[in-house]
Amino acid sequence: MKKKLVLITGSKQTRIILHNQLKELLGDYISIECFAIDEELPGKIDGDVVLYSSESIKHEMKDRLDVQHAHEIVGNRTIHHKHINELLKIPAHTKVLIVNDDDKETLKLIESLYQVGINHVQFIPFKKQKTYYEGVEIAVSPGEVHLCPPYVKHVIDIGVRLFDMATIFELIKSFGFNQSNHSIIWDRYLRNIIVLQKKLIEAEGQMKELHLHVKSIVNVVEDGILAVDFNRKITLFNKRLESLFQLASSDAIDHEIQSVISNKSLVEFIISSNEKSQYFNINGYEMVIYKSMIHESNTTVATFKSVNQAVEIEGKAQSELRKNGFSAKYNYQDIIGEHPALLKTIGISQKMAAAEYPILIQGETGTGKELFAQAIHNHSTRKNGPFLAVNCSAMTDTLLESELFGYEEASFTGAQKGGKKGLFESADKGTIFLDEIGVRP
Repeated sequence: MKKKLVLITGSKQTRIILHNQLKELLGDYISIECFAIDEELPGKIDGDVVLYSSESIKHEMKDRLDVQHAHEIVGNRTIHHKHINELLKIPAHTKVLIVNDDDKETLKLIESLYQVGINHVQFIPFKKQKTYYEGVEIAVSPGEVHLCPPYVKHVIDIGVRLFDMATIFELIKSFGFNQSNHSIIWDRYLRNIIVLQKKLIEAEGQMKELHLHVKSIVNVVEDGILAVDFNRKITLFNKRLESLFQLASSDAIDHEIQSVISNKSLVEFIISSNEKSQYFNINGYEMVIYKSMIHESNTTVATFKSVNQAVEIEGKAQSELRKNGFSAKYNYQDIIGEHPALLKTIGISQKMAAAEYPILIQGETGTGKELFAQAIHNHSTRKNGPFLAVNCSAMTDTLLESELFGYEEASFTGAQKGGKKGLFESADKGTIFLDEIGVRP
C-alpha cells in the first residue's frame, strides 16, 4: 500500500497547482490528498506526511485539525520558471511592489526572486496598512492582484509559487524512497530547473549584448555623456568624459557622483538643480552641460558639450531659420479682442511702432508678446527689414554673446572660418525680438 501525503493550502487555486506539481514528481510512488482552507476541511488528517503550503497555514490549522502522528512539513516556495522572462523585462532600477496576503510570505517571495536572479530592480514589500508607495508604477503578485493599490499602472501576476528543491528533498527523505526512485524524481525536478537556467542565461546574454551595443554608441559621440541613478551612483561614463576628467570609466561607474567629481557646483547642478543647462569650466575646457531625466528608471542624464560645438549647432539652426526667412507674419488685425485693456495696449503699441526707440513688452508666458512684437514690426518703418526672434532663456551667457554679437575668425578654437555675423548685425534695418530676457540659464 502506498504511503500518503496530505497537502493543506490556503486557497483552491493554490491547492490545484501544488497538487499538480507533487503528482508530476511523486505521484508514481505515493498517494496525495489535498485540502484548502477556503474549502471544506476534515476534522482529522489521516496520512504519513502533512505538507503545509506556508508557515501561516500551519499556524492557522494548529487548533482546527487533528494531525495524529503524521510528520509535518512546511514547504518553501519559489517562482514558476514561466514568469522569469516577464520579470527580467522590467527596466533596471525600477521600484517594484511585491504584493501578497501575508507579510512573512511577501519577504520570502522577495528572497526567492533574488535567488533566481531577478536582482536588477528594487523590491518593496506590500503592507496592508500602507496605502501609498512613492514612485511605484509596477507591482508583482503571486495570485493576489486584488490587493494591489489601484493607482499602480502595471500589475504582473506570477501565479501560484511552486515548492522548491529543498521541500522536494525533504519529502523524499520523509518517505524513504530508494536510490532509483530518488534519481527519477530528481531528474523530473531538474528538467524545470534546466529550462529556467537556459532562460536566465539567454536573458543575461541579451542584456550583455545590449549593454555593449549602447556602450559602443555612447563612446563614439563627441559629447560627454554621464548618467546617474536614483542612488546618485554613476551608471554611464563615456570615453569623452574619461578624457575630460582624466579618469577611467571603471573608476567612475557604480561610484557615487560626489566621490568622482570634485566640482561641487557641477554635482549640485546634475543631481538637484531645476535648471536644464548651465555653463562650467572643467579642467580648462569651457562646457555647456544639458540635463534631462528618464522618469521610468529615475535616471538623470547629463550631456557635456563644448561651447564651440554649442555655438556651431546654434549657428546652424539660425542659418536654417534664415533660409526659411525671418519675417513677421502677424499684424494688428490678428490680435482679436474687445476688452478695453487690450484695445488700449494696441493703441499704445501703434504709437510706439512709429518711434525709433527700443520697446519693452511685459507679460506672462502665452499672453502674446511675440504676436505684439510682430505687429509692431509690420506697423513700423522697418517693416521691409528682417524680423528675428531669439529665445534668450535657451542659451548660456557665452553662447548668447556669440549669437548676438558674432565673432571674428580664429577668435577661439573651433570658431567658424571667416568669423560669423551676430544676430544684431543680421537684424540691421529690421527688428530683433529678445524673448524671455528675464529667464536666464
